[in-house]
Amino acid sequence: MANQTDPLIVMYGPRSWRVRTGETFTFGRSKKCTVVLDEADRGLSRTAGRLQYRDGAWWVQNDSRACLLFVTGDRGFRADLPPGMAMPLQQWHAKLRLTGGAGHYTLLVRLPDENLPDQDDAPGPLPPTAVPTDSRAMTSVRSRPRLSDSDRLILAARFEKYLIWRYPGVATPCTAREAAERIGWGQHAVVKRCENIRERYARLGVPGLRGPRALEELATLLISTGELTAEDLRRLPARDRPTQKLPPPTIKMAKAQDLLAGHPTGTGRSPAAAR
Repeated sequence: MANQTDPLIVMYGPRSWRVRTGETFTFGRSKKCTVVLDEADRGLSRTAGRLQYRDGAWWVQNDSRACLLFVTGDRGFRADLPPGMAMPLQQWHAKLRLTGGAGHYTLLVRLPDENLPDQDDAPGPLPPTAVPTDSRAMTSVRSRPRLSDSDRLILAARFEKYLIWRYPGVATPCTAREAAERIGWGQHAVVKRCENIRERYARLGVPGLRGPRALEELATLLISTGELTAEDLRRLPARDRPTQKLPPPTIKMAKAQDLLAGHPTGTGRSPAAAR
């Protein structure tokens, strides 16, 4: 149950809003909306959606008549909300994404702290057990192979976009080459380790881990079950700061550099060579 005294935080670009119970937060291209996404983008609905508190929870509603609204939570993956439909926000962080004619628009939503799940109730890794053969057998997806530190390092590199709440675009796995460059491994080693992790889950009977979307399904499984979290991003090395590009030297700078290098003619050649 949400605390009715704490506001909902909505962020779009550099701005943020505090939405309290009894208020309605709207977004779209109309000037009448609380946040105007892009007044000139005709691919957006005038009022694309709204956020409001009712029945003890914060709800998001798709007010468009033709466009989908994509909702992504921090412990789950995207839910496609059809026009006219609404759903409660049950996770602390959520991203609301719309697609218009000029591009994508993402709103970040943070629920009050009281909506945080109780960590003591979060399911943890289960010890390996023999799998019974009767109908009372434990569901195969609940059996989780143990992930080593190097497993988690590679998975954090491959699924970094999924784990970054503020990532504005559509999350997709990084390529093996990108992940290898990110952590300083060989590309072949990254590919083989990901295949090994996927096979460990597939042997337990987890469906969908073979085929063209196997990597996306593995990301869904690991993050939605809490096996891989944003905490694993700390395993990744810090990104190097981009080197500052210096402007090309002017003629005056070039002559000064030549003088320092012992070429007083300013041509980059010695006086004897200049004759």
